[in-house]
Amino acid sequence: METIQPWWVNMRSLSAVRLKFMKNHFGRPNRDKVTRWLLIGTLGTLFLIADYIFFYRMVAYLDGLPLRVGEELIVQLLNVVFLTLFAMLLFSTIIAALAIYYVSSDLEFLHSLPMVPDAIIHVRFVQTLINASWVVLVFSLPMFIAYGFYFKVTASYYIYLLASFLPFVVLPCALGVLGIMVLMRFFPTDKAHQILSFLGLFFVAGLVAFLRFLSPEKFFDKKVSDEVIIDFVESLRVPEFPYLPSSWITRGLTAWTEANFEISFGRLGFLYAAAGVGLILFAWISRQIYFPGWRSYQEVKNTPRTKNKNNGRRKPLLSYLPIEPMKQALISKDLKVFARDPAHWSQIFILLVLVFVYIFNIMNLPLDNLVLKNVVSVLNIGLIGFVLSALIARFVFSSISIEGKKMWTLYTAPVDMRSFLVAKFWMYWPPLLLVAEILTVASNYILQVDAYVMKVSVVGVLLITTGLVGMGVGMGAMYPRFDHENMSEISTGTGGILFMISSLAYVMLVLVLSARPMYVHFNEKFLFKFVGGIEVPVFYGTIVALTVLVTWIPMKRGIRALRTMDI
Repeated sequence: METIQPWWVNMRSLSAVRLKFMKNHFGRPNRDKVTRWLLIGTLGTLFLIADYIFFYRMVAYLDGLPLRVGEELIVQLLNVVFLTLFAMLLFSTIIAALAIYYVSSDLEFLHSLPMVPDAIIHVRFVQTLINASWVVLVFSLPMFIAYGFYFKVTASYYIYLLASFLPFVVLPCALGVLGIMVLMRFFPTDKAHQILSFLGLFFVAGLVAFLRFLSPEKFFDKKVSDEVIIDFVESLRVPEFPYLPSSWITRGLTAWTEANFEISFGRLGFLYAAAGVGLILFAWISRQIYFPGWRSYQEVKNTPRTKNKNNGRRKPLLSYLPIEPMKQALISKDLKVFARDPAHWSQIFILLVLVFVYIFNIMNLPLDNLVLKNVVSVLNIGLIGFVLSALIARFVFSSISIEGKKMWTLYTAPVDMRSFLVAKFWMYWPPLLLVAEILTVASNYILQVDAYVMKVSVVGVLLITTGLVGMGVGMGAMYPRFDHENMSEISTGTGGILFMISSLAYVMLVLVLSARPMYVHFNEKFLFKFVGGIEVPVFYGTIVALTVLVTWIPMKRGIRALRTMDI
């Protein structure tokens, strides 16, 4: 009879398997992988340098404000950054934990092994911690390094920074994983989306309210009076919560730069105590509720769905659209897959956050000059393109890989790969276009632009959405990951990063090509100078031709890749 080993032995075995997987992935690179890694590393390094320079200049600007309010503003800036990071980590953990603990395809195999459930829980916790926090850590550390360089701190500051980051990251991860476990255990699984909807809306409302309360737009005007600065600094004391981890780590870092080590070590003790209590509660509660919750999820997932009696009588809505029956069936299948999997639709909250924050920022831009408003409206096209790139990387690029190991059923069915990709395109293009145009029209209405800029913006966003969706579908077919364990691995892989780089380059190129026509229009409208010629339609035609190419070429290569692929 085979005996069950202690959980730490099982955990070591599972960790060894995960490390061996990573070793095989990174230890045997081919030429294609090396090229991708070099490209990704170069662009990532440039981004980190730009992040450092931006935050360094911001700290320098705030430190130069009169009446010594810069010190207070810098502390508040760090507090806002840490509070935002904490909320992002908590929200990312909830989404990642749902996929890692309940949706991953290897869970049934792991639970069938003679292994203590605690080992699976703890290994998955480390995996969730890494998946949810590595991007936040990589792109936020340059900010705090810039803060240290500006105040010329010693090397001990960076040791303290790393030491305080560990419990600051562990605590929201433990709370997020524990929250999703409680949700899956004590609430009906088919009702889980209602609870996540509430959490998502609560997060959006809290974020917008906090940003609105700070009102940082006051300081964009160079003619800010001392009274306004003093009133603003006094109001900053209202949203500071001394019992939040973000306040602890902020106070610890600022006290360390002031050589007040007693306060720094005290706040560090608070962080480790809170993280320790969180881990103890997580270990105790997860042991009681995880496996029953996972079993309940599997029962509901595998339960045959009862057919609606009215389905046979009611004509599907897709049948009214001018789309071929085969494409209608594929779109209907994708809609059902998207609606049934919480790991997919729960990420809509990210879209809501982007929309609310985007409109909020446009409303609070201090733009009193009509010319400046029109210039910002042109740059707004590029910003919306960047937002679309992130959304398409998360949803559209991943849509091919979501088929998973069941992709072979499409090869055995009378389905052409061209119809398959075109159906993917028509599923995602309308909703993304609707979101992009709402952002465009709403922001331009707030900026009070003229009719010409409004028309160019609407048409430009239409072309950008078309090109990015086509690029996302095509590159998703060129770089699929059918063996993924959760959705986050798809968009963060090499193919997803290459798509992000290509999409951002396309958006920037469109913005550059549209600069000349807008320059001509602004000269005619505000300076009454006619500087344009035949180059205006040439630039517009180039943008249209570029959009056709970035839509058609990836789609064509994606169709060819799927037709020649071995499943």
